[in-house]
Amino acid sequence: MTIHEESDQRSQPLFEELQVWHAFLLRKASQRVTEMAEARLARLGITLRQFGILSVVATEPGLNQRVVGGKLRIDRTTIVSLVDDLERAELIERRRGSDRRTFALHLTDRGQVLIDQARNSLAQVHQAFLGPLSADEAATLRSLLMHLVDDGGAQDE
Repeated sequence: MTIHEESDQRSQPLFEELQVWHAFLLRKASQRVTEMAEARLARLGITLRQFGILSVVATEPGLNQRVVGGKLRIDRTTIVSLVDDLERAELIERRRGSDRRTFALHLTDRGQVLIDQARNSLAQVHQAFLGPLSADEAATLRSLLMHLVDDGGAQDE
């Protein structure tokens, strides 16, 4: 499919019967903003998941990868692989933690520069994505999404 064909598809209204399903609408919105974010971050050589890790480590340097993974809801195997990739890219370094079995994660100087660039890029993505909404609507959307994401009491049936 060409970019022109994808653009044509996006200009078409969503199938009306599916517009009543929150899961469908959330998925489509997620696809759109994720594609936008991933494209911008790819220019910097990182993914959205890696951005998450860099953000946590920038904000709370010295955490071990298990704690970082927990904060991002990323399983142990995946977080190890992602941190390995960030370490190879010289964006994160592992330092011995207080426990000899763990390593504390810290941004390198290069990692700090990159996270600042990535935050600026994602701010532009959010501005574009949320452009059709008023500031109050965008704040309400964020609040509602946080409520849904953080509702640990919801059970699958």
